[in-house]
Amino acid sequence: MSGVLLRTFSTRQEEPMMRMFNSYIKSKLEYCSLVWSPWHQNEINKLERIQKNFTSKIYGLDQLDYHQRLKRLNLYSLERRRERYLINNAWQQIEGLTENVLGLKARRLGRSRRIVSAKIPIGINGKRIKERDRTLIHNSTARKSERLFNVLPQSIRNITKTTTETFKRHLDKWLSSIPDTPKIDGYGPNVAAETNSIFHQTRYCLIR
Repeated sequence: MSGVLLRTFSTRQEEPMMRMFNSYIKSKLEYCSLVWSPWHQNEINKLERIQKNFTSKIYGLDQLDYHQRLKRLNLYSLERRRERYLINNAWQQIEGLTENVLGLKARRLGRSRRIVSAKIPIGINGKRIKERDRTLIHNSTARKSERLFNVLPQSIRNITKTTTETFKRHLDKWLSSIPDTPKIDGYGPNVAAETNSIFHQTRYCLIR
């Protein structure tokens, strides 16, 4: 699709390029991403390269690295957008604004609200669960949503009885302070966080 657009339209101006990307490419990349969002870093990078390569074709941005282009275009990385969707969806489910298909449960621990889940069992009916299956459970949509929601600051986790748009505004304001610096194709060698996930970037910011 990127190739078709770039061959069909001669313009490389920012506005039409981003309109094309958002309408014809990003909409496909993010369809049902709550279900299929990958956790293997090589798969995350494959998706990220699509936005990275397309934005490099925009007139005047070809000399900027990917991190600089994200800031210049006021874009989230694709990974950050998928995680943002997971957080928004988790909040909607525990608020009862949408069906709680993941069975998420929120509890107040002191002054802070958190999503809690049962520990992943070592075995069932006397049979030890394979490590591969435990890994799949750990990286399931429900568990990823739980980890991402619980790493948010208390003030955002405690937001309740309001609209989704209000929650998003608070979330986006906070996310603007969290580095969005994908480690991909040589980018991010000086990024100290383990990955670009909100989970790792936030934990690094807290201990820095």
